[in-house]
Amino acid sequence: MPSESDTGSISSTSSRQLCDLDEYSLEHVFLFLSVADLDRCVLVCKKFQHIIQRFVFPKKCLRALVGGSPCGAALSLYAFTRRKRVKLDENWRYGRYEERSYFNHNVMYISRLAIDRDWLYITHRGRLQAHRRTKDRQMVATGSQWVMGVARDSDITSLVQMGDRFLMGRMNGQIVLYDPATTRSYSQTVTNDIIKAVDFNTDVYAVTTKNDSTYILNRSSLELEPLSMHSDGLLTESFVFPEAYETIKLNSNQLVGGKFHCSKKQALQLIDLFSCTMIQLNSPSMAVYDVLWMDEHCILSGNFDTTMRLIDTRTGGDEACWTDPYNASVYCLCYNGTYAVHCGMKYHHRANLYDIRVPNRCVQMYFPSKKHNHYSPVYSIAADCSQMFLVTDHNLRILNFDADWAATKDYAAM
Repeated sequence: MPSESDTGSISSTSSRQLCDLDEYSLEHVFLFLSVADLDRCVLVCKKFQHIIQRFVFPKKCLRALVGGSPCGAALSLYAFTRRKRVKLDENWRYGRYEERSYFNHNVMYISRLAIDRDWLYITHRGRLQAHRRTKDRQMVATGSQWVMGVARDSDITSLVQMGDRFLMGRMNGQIVLYDPATTRSYSQTVTNDIIKAVDFNTDVYAVTTKNDSTYILNRSSLELEPLSMHSDGLLTESFVFPEAYETIKLNSNQLVGGKFHCSKKQALQLIDLFSCTMIQLNSPSMAVYDVLWMDEHCILSGNFDTTMRLIDTRTGGDEACWTDPYNASVYCLCYNGTYAVHCGMKYHHRANLYDIRVPNRCVQMYFPSKKHNHYSPVYSIAADCSQMFLVTDHNLRILNFDADWAATKDYAAM
């Protein structure tokens, strides 16, 4: 039989309530709650309100897959609160969004895409167009603010933005540098072959072609005058590598390239810009459609074999691998700087969301509404913390996740 003192101790313990816990324990409990539950807890007492607003939302925001990225927040038109960014992250995870399509064209054409905080940049045939991003439900102005080039110019096959400048490659083997601030452009013929991909970093420029070679060009640090159509020899060829790639990306001292086809499953290669030597990476893939640098040492690749791979150049091999649940190739990639990777897939205008902290699992898939009988790949993808931009062969689609009222389209468990 329990003694009288034991009975008093049991009754004292059983009478304790949640609010009697210390703030560290409460914070740990609250971290497991959804935003809707936290909103209700905030109304309970000032203690809960202080802990949730001061500690819980900031910590959940730091851990958030999409909404916690400073890079994504910098690209957004809105200055979202931490609570709102956590709510946006839930919408990304559970598939709550509003969808709109723009620039519909019946003839199949693959555009290229770039975004910054105020502008959407998109190519169409020989033109580069700038459309202002808006805070209304349309999300983007359909009328262009400025246009570089004309439709009859050679088609733009690749587009890269760095700061306030653009580098483009064309079907006729030309590259174009464009500065919207001065409205000046510079064109230079690099090859007679079709340019597949371009990239630049400070004064180093990389160009790869469909069948020919990969060119490394330099712009002299002394040639810092504004771009001019009449500038001769602004970019000088420093190295030609006798390999053609489907996609390339530069960092400060290396160029990663992915081949369109390699029967030996050695499609991913690294070129050291100082020694001009090729390094074969041990990432077994027959074809690489897109690559990007996560940091100075890590690469993400989107592959024909339905995988996205994380490669560390220090070990030379795969560190993680994600496979598409529906066996579709990965056509394009977008990395938000922290944990989220958005992938444009081969079929049905679909995009996948992956968490680099969780290998071998797709966090969410986004299927567009069935308004068109087309089954296009996603050729180009971009995202901030609340919107995702998808280029298909017949239009541009924008998914807005700042839409708490939207129906949930959760394909994560499929």
